[in-house]
Amino acid sequence: MQIPIKKTLDKIPGGMMVVPLFLGVMVNTFFPQFLEIGGFTTALFSKTASTPILACFMFLIGSQIHFKLAPKAVKKGVLLITGKFIVGAGIGIAVGKIFGSAGVLGLSPLAVLAALTNCNGGLYASLASQYGDETDVGAYALLSIKDGPFFTLVALGASGLAQVPFKALVAVLIPIVIGMILGNIDSDMRTFLGSSKLLLIPFFSFPLGAGMNLETIVTAGGPGILLGVLASFTGVGAYILLKLFKEEPIIGLATGSTAGNAVATPAAVAAADPTLAVIATAATAQVAASCVVSAILCPFIVSFAFKKLSKSKVMKQKNAAETAI
Repeated sequence: MQIPIKKTLDKIPGGMMVVPLFLGVMVNTFFPQFLEIGGFTTALFSKTASTPILACFMFLIGSQIHFKLAPKAVKKGVLLITGKFIVGAGIGIAVGKIFGSAGVLGLSPLAVLAALTNCNGGLYASLASQYGDETDVGAYALLSIKDGPFFTLVALGASGLAQVPFKALVAVLIPIVIGMILGNIDSDMRTFLGSSKLLLIPFFSFPLGAGMNLETIVTAGGPGILLGVLASFTGVGAYILLKLFKEEPIIGLATGSTAGNAVATPAAVAAADPTLAVIATAATAQVAASCVVSAILCPFIVSFAFKKLSKSKVMKQKNAAETAI
């Protein structure tokens, strides 16, 4: 008997990413020992497996980028970073200015800034590959500089206490650039590699989920869930900037999430500014909850906006055709 797994996943917004990610969260929550069984099982399904698979995904994506499109990918990357930072930092700074270091609704400025000034790169790359083009996915290389506490420190007014991770940026760029070179010197290789890129999405989605735990939501409580909801809508800044600069704006919404490595940001910031150590523990749990919640909500937001915009375009084309007649 055939079970329509693929068709079912296609009906779920971002299903090929969300479902494996959610399964990873569930396994890590209830059967974490499965992920540590060793051998090929741990190599493929544990949280550390996402890095090499995602690196391979970046290589395949790079092979689909024509050299003439590279400047456009850089432009989009700058717009995505700027839009995301303006919204995330704006909300965090406003919370601090109005309510002080204690924050509001259980959320401190540290937690808000740590969660809202970055995005889940793997989630963005997956959504960009489904709803955007090669330049949208290529923009991920620039988005990677949001990893770590740098932008959080900048937003807190402590930019001199951290350095932009240029080495990490270069490390992300290398697989993409090698893929670009290979795809541009041989069109047959571009076709071959392009046919494989979507296959990897569920394989790096599950390990990303395996690095999360449902218990973090319980620990963080309502504030953590609220933070995740806020993070899910922070892509609106990138959406607006892309639209202003005459680019397809939908993919801007794909930056509406919290990166998994942001969980370490409160502690890193507290190490730079010891006065924040008191609130760092609660902020860490809330940021972790935001990772889970935003990873689930963001694909639904992108899918909804994509369908709505597509419907709007069809209606405009239909009206234009009727007017011409």
